[in-house]
Amino acid sequence: MDLNLLQLLDRRRHVKVYDTEDIPEEELIKDLLKKTWKVTPSKNNFMPYHCNVLGPDKKSEKHSIWMKSVDHCKETNEKETTIKSEKDIEYNPYFEHINTAPYLLVFTQRPCPPNDYYKEAIQRGNYYEQMHTKDVDLILPDVSIEVGMFMANLSAFALEKDLHTSVLICFPRKFSRWSDMPWVRHPVILLGSIGKVKEFRRDSMNNKEKRKDRKPGPEIVLKWI
Repeated sequence: MDLNLLQLLDRRRHVKVYDTEDIPEEELIKDLLKKTWKVTPSKNNFMPYHCNVLGPDKKSEKHSIWMKSVDHCKETNEKETTIKSEKDIEYNPYFEHINTAPYLLVFTQRPCPPNDYYKEAIQRGNYYEQMHTKDVDLILPDVSIEVGMFMANLSAFALEKDLHTSVLICFPRKFSRWSDMPWVRHPVILLGSIGKVKEFRRDSMNNKEKRKDRKPGPEIVLKWI
């Protein structure tokens, strides 16, 4: 794809529904994820998160996450869920990218050991919160920024291959809500997805709605001090 960086990134749109027939090859997704890992920076090179990949064969897990996310819109984080099936929740079309994504990415925190360089620093008395389970809540904002950078880089690599991505932060934060997924051992930070697009979010909007649905201008967001 012969596009400059601005043209490439400007093609990004939020996916509403993925194509469930045209599934990208697993090796391609693995390659994109490894490239993203390579270029994404991390404080002290810890990368204190897991990118848990649910592929095309994990439909039941993805459906469960879809149910959790839709239900989350109707209740607070502190309430226990009562949903048992789709009949117990209200359908929300803007969560279909979770249900239809061939590859769903569940980012969770990861208390982790240091590399050899920082092992020496620890011996000199330094302390690194990324290593300790008791500090996961403390560093959640920092780790969230790193995960956001990971997804931004992945989106760029995906666009080069004519694939698209979406992200979701509307999911239950209470840890007990993820008890049906034993691989979720620490707080969930972000849900991401990647695949071939069937419908973008803005495709279902008329021109009047599109004109209204604009982000603030650069003169509002960008402030030179």
